[in-house]
Amino acid sequence: MIERIDHGNVRGERIVPAGADTGKALLYHHGGGYAFGSALSHRHLVSRIASAAGVVAYNMDYALAPENPYPAALDDATNAWQFVVGEGFSPDDIVVGGESAGGNLTLALVLKLRQRGLALPTGIYLLSPWLDLTQSGESYDICASRDPMVSRDVLQGLADSYCGSAPPANPLISPLFAELAGLPPMFVQAGSDEVLLCDSTRLAHRFALAGGDVTLRVWPEMVHAWPLFQQAIPVAGNAAITEAGHWIANRLSVGLDR
Repeated sequence: MIERIDHGNVRGERIVPAGADTGKALLYHHGGGYAFGSALSHRHLVSRIASAAGVVAYNMDYALAPENPYPAALDDATNAWQFVVGEGFSPDDIVVGGESAGGNLTLALVLKLRQRGLALPTGIYLLSPWLDLTQSGESYDICASRDPMVSRDVLQGLADSYCGSAPPANPLISPLFAELAGLPPMFVQAGSDEVLLCDSTRLAHRFALAGGDVTLRVWPEMVHAWPLFQQAIPVAGNAAITEAGHWIANRLSVGLDR
C-alpha cells in the first residue's frame, strides 16, 4: 500500500509492504546530488528495501538545489523526522537511510538531531553515500576510469550548487568531518568501482576509531548505488537489497523468518 504524504512542508509517501510490522519504520532520503530525484523516482528501491526489512517506509521528498541550497534539504529532513515521530513511532523503532546525496542528508539529519539534544534513531543505513563535498578522497582519482556514472567534475558542480555560500567542510554539509562518537550503529554499502568509495571507507574508519558500531560492505565490480538498477543487474542488486533489509530488520527486532 502506498499513501501520499502532503502535510505542510512535509512531502513524500508512506509505503506499507504486505505483512510489514507497522510499528517499525524506515525513513529514507533519495539521492540525486541534491539537484534531482524524488520519492517517485526511488519508489521501486525503497519499496523493495522496506519489503526485505518487513517495515513501513517513509520515502521522502526534500527541497532541491540550486533553487534551494543548504540548509533547505536538511530543514525538510528534520521536519520529516518530526512528522514520523508524530505518527507514533519511537526513535528506537526507526532506522534512517539514504543513498548518495540522500546518504549525506541522512547522516546530516542524525547530526542535527544530536545538536538539538533530541533522541536519535536506532540505526543508520547508507548506500554509496556522498559524505565529503570537498571531494578529497583518493578514490576520486583511482576509480575515475572505472566509474561510468560519477566524476569529480560532476560532483564539484553539484556541491557548488548545494553549498551556496556555505563552506563545504561544514560537518552538516560534509558529515565525514563531523564528530561521530556516540552515533547509532551504521550499515554502509558501497561498490568497489565507484568514485565515492573513499567516502564510505573513511566513514567506517573514523566511526570505528570513535568507538562506533559499523558494518561496511564493499561489493566488487559494482558501480555507484547499483541496487537502483536491480532490473539490469538483478543478482547483485537484489542481493544487496536483501542484505540491507536484513540489517534493518535486525536493528528493529523484526523477525527474519517471514
